[in-house]
Amino acid sequence: MRRALIVLLISLLAISAQPASALHTLEKYAQADQLRKPGLLILNPDGTVLVENEPDSPRAPASVLKLLSMTVVLSNLDPNSRYVTKVWGTGKKREFVLRGSLDPFLSVNRSVSDKYGHGYLMGLLSRAGVLDFKKVVINYTGLYPGDIKGLKVAFKQRGIRATLKKVNGIKATDLGVEELATMTSKPLSKMVSHVILWSDNAVADRLAKAVTRQLGNPASAKGLTKTFKEELARLSISTSGLVIKDGSGLSRGNRVSARTVVELLRAIRNDPRFAGIYDGLPISGKTGTLVKRFEKAPAAIDHVHAKTGWINRSVTMAGYAESGNQEYAFAILADGITPNLRSRNAARRTMDKLLEVVVKGSHQTP
Repeated sequence: MRRALIVLLISLLAISAQPASALHTLEKYAQADQLRKPGLLILNPDGTVLVENEPDSPRAPASVLKLLSMTVVLSNLDPNSRYVTKVWGTGKKREFVLRGSLDPFLSVNRSVSDKYGHGYLMGLLSRAGVLDFKKVVINYTGLYPGDIKGLKVAFKQRGIRATLKKVNGIKATDLGVEELATMTSKPLSKMVSHVILWSDNAVADRLAKAVTRQLGNPASAKGLTKTFKEELARLSISTSGLVIKDGSGLSRGNRVSARTVVELLRAIRNDPRFAGIYDGLPISGKTGTLVKRFEKAPAAIDHVHAKTGWINRSVTMAGYAESGNQEYAFAILADGITPNLRSRNAARRTMDKLLEVVVKGSHQTP
């Protein structure tokens, strides 16, 4: 009897020791020197805390901010909406009208267009016959300044003397007499997925500012912060300490807490309006910005869907980790990293190892 009792006690200790050890491992990685006391939060599938470290402390999120930006975008714009750009003739041999609709997904670079699916502006102009001349006048409206800057460079490279004149919509309508070529963008949902997968700063910033203006706020830091706070509040997401300087995450002045990010991840996960965000999330060791990650944490490969980011002292990642049929939402915002490649890579490896522990599932209570 005594021997049976001893065996039973040993068995119970063996069962309870594994979760305690795993939790200790999670805490070890969360508090590792390589992460420099990050803002960190990982929630169990039922919403309880698995591990945390200063989750309410506002941090510089780098490109993890794009999760917030694209949520605000899809909260207000139809994911099936598209943008149209047209070239019109004016009746004058070398004068044209380039009329856009502020398509955020345009490019003058053929390789960028071929790789990512951006609308190719020079291709549109070629179909309209604009590139057949050595000297042209283009009246334009509804294009971003960056697109016009790119066009000037592209024309110069082709030896074409192009005079580009900005006009308003009424003037563009008066000048255009014959539609020569048209181009329709990919749907907005595909743009959002692209932003998340490849961390496209320009498109993210354009979309965030477009929504901010649409909602009646200026496309300034004050206007962006107001827009983000109001739209996230509609989803019952905490916005304490939130400061938005841009839509991309490039600004060091952006501030977001790990709790805000994780609450957002849980809020949008099964909402079809935000499917484009999840569809675009890089997969550990497989796609996008995670394709070369998790080499030192192989058990997590193919089981983490997350947005990464880094600027100066910030190395960040947020998304979902799969363990069996369970899914954990997480955010790791390490914004005290020494600004060099060695320190950033050390932080990344530590994040990968932490998430590998979650994926292995040994932290769960048997």
